[in-house]
Amino acid sequence: MTLRHAALLSFILLHSIQQMNCHMFKTIEERSAVIENFTALMDQEGYDVRVGAAFILDKETCELPENEFICKGNNPDTPYVLWNYPTITDEAEPLYSFRMREDEAVVLLGVTPPRAEYFGFTMYLNNVHYEFGDVSGGYSGGHLLLRPPEDNRTYIQASLEDPINPSNINVISDGTFDDSFDKDFVIVTTGDNFMNDVIKKGLIDVDIPPEIFNLQTVSSEVVDFGIETEADIIGGMMRTGFFNDAEERDNYFRDIPLSILRITPKIARQSISPLPRPPRNPRSVNITDQSYLLASYRELAREVRKDLFGVKELESNTKVIEAEPDLCIDDRTKCFFENTDAAYFGNLPGFFFPSNGHFVAIGINHVEAGYARYSSVTLYDAATFIAIGSFTNLKDMKGSADRYLPNHPLKDQLYAISFRRNCTNYNYCINVPETSLSLLSAMIFMERAYVDPNGSKGTDPAIMLPFRILYGEDPSLIPSLWKSGLKSVYGRLRDALFPEEVINFLGWPMA
Repeated sequence: MTLRHAALLSFILLHSIQQMNCHMFKTIEERSAVIENFTALMDQEGYDVRVGAAFILDKETCELPENEFICKGNNPDTPYVLWNYPTITDEAEPLYSFRMREDEAVVLLGVTPPRAEYFGFTMYLNNVHYEFGDVSGGYSGGHLLLRPPEDNRTYIQASLEDPINPSNINVISDGTFDDSFDKDFVIVTTGDNFMNDVIKKGLIDVDIPPEIFNLQTVSSEVVDFGIETEADIIGGMMRTGFFNDAEERDNYFRDIPLSILRITPKIARQSISPLPRPPRNPRSVNITDQSYLLASYRELAREVRKDLFGVKELESNTKVIEAEPDLCIDDRTKCFFENTDAAYFGNLPGFFFPSNGHFVAIGINHVEAGYARYSSVTLYDAATFIAIGSFTNLKDMKGSADRYLPNHPLKDQLYAISFRRNCTNYNYCINVPETSLSLLSAMIFMERAYVDPNGSKGTDPAIMLPFRILYGEDPSLIPSLWKSGLKSVYGRLRDALFPEEVINFLGWPMA
């Protein structure tokens, strides 16, 4: 057979698999057969293979106390997937993370989610051994830690590389974003190029096509490898976003078609072929910024103000949340599990949420405007950073500005959603009962916009108009506490209500 005939046969085979959408990893039986063959082969080559497990993080599992640290700032509208990594010592690995030898690899094999607006696989530098000079805070720094933390760890929570997402994942497809769903894939996570080659050869030998291989780099330029107490702790995460079919989503997460393997040499190798620190791709930048919407946006704000009760009408400032993971890693400060596929904006109101309060979030529907594949706004309890309520472009934003701008030609590219203690007689309103957020709880609003539809990452927030939070109160319901001294009351209580990391996360002083 000539090389030309071989290439043609390979093309026909791959095209046939693509058209039939055959799976090697769809069921636990299929994955188990592959893992059994791969484990036997690697054992002969001098490697141990250990199998871990996937864990679904959603609204219910976020209520478990042990998951509070990972649920801070989470997106409540869609599940996450984390991994319980197998241990190679007598001690259990930290929850959803692990310490890794430089001569090891982790292999994730499975099927990408059914059709959705997004998925992304990201590896994070979770925490490192404390060193004098480390700081307490988030993107804006914080203060010097003069005493070591109780666990002697400094929490970084920054991505080690841009996510593997529908725009860049290697699967058997036509190469488009839309054709990356419900496809077999393999992700190899390692810091050793030699180990990457060993894994790829082993997978090919058990008939896994190399066209679905993806590399996720953990570089020794960034990570302090080892299984000793002082070594860095890393961990991975899969995000998803807004499935087209709820039944397909539920079936996927009910029996999630993902398996995670940890491959370790039986005899530790001293000779390493280190992989370099991967470069970041630039954020996507549309040719046109959103300034064309500014006049309409201001008109919407004026109409909302007219509709709000007039005794106290306020607006709090919104800021871009500068999620720069490389800076967090290099400066040894916290990035709160950011995602470079998204643009983030945060708003920290300088007042409480009384029974007569009415917050209105207004902004750009970035999906309708062509700057994102999905977008959401979430209200968080500032003390816990746990989500209280949210709305999305999927079912809430479009049409919400009609009440204020009924005949405006750009109304679908804008939104106006209320947050109230009681949403009776209000459309496009998020109900916030006192059982979810008490009267004296501080709060944070956050806006996300995921993936430029014309690029592979999040749109540059510098060309986007951030959302705004307007506030008013019904004068007939104002209790005396809110009529006088609210600012001074807030000032006395705010230190107790706001963890310092929340202030540093948003990067500005409280009002």
